[in-house]
Formats: sequence, structure tokens, C-alpha cells
Amino acid sequence: MKKGSVGFKPENLDQPDIHATWRAMEALYDAGKARAIGVSNFSTKKLGDLLEVARVPPAVNQVECHPSFRQAKLHALCKSKGVHLS
Repeated sequence: MKKGSVGFKPENLDQPDIHATWRAMEALYDAGKARAIGVSNFSTKKLGDLLEVARVPPAVNQVECHPSFRQAKLHALCKSKGVHLS
């Protein structure tokens, strides 16, 4: 939420800086404070964008996946890049 905003409206939300956040997580990994780093609910597009700039690829992408919602394209991307799909 933007500082001083009132109400949960789209114009009151800040967009997260995923690349800066990932760099900070890589620093924790490099310092030995994390044995692995991963993501949650990343789509094929968002995961692909992250993999382009990530020095340390995510170990896992935790998403909703079941027989009614297989996410075959995301599964294929994760498999090809060595990212565990959970």
C-alpha cells in the first residue's frame, strides 16, 4: 500500500520490484542465511522474466496445480529450467 493511502483500491497499491527483491534474496543465499530461495504463484511469464535476470535461479515455484488445473506450460518451463514445481 502507498504511504498515507486509505482503502484497498488499485490506485493505492505499490507495484513490487521483483528484481530488487530477488537480488536481496540472492544476497541472503550468498551469505549462507538461506539454503535455497524460491517463489510462489509465479506464472510462466513472471518466472521467465525472473530467470532472465536471476543469478541464482529459484529452487521452487509453489502454485496451485491439480487435475482440473494442470498448468502444463508452467510445468514444462519449470522442468526445462530445473525449478521444482510444488
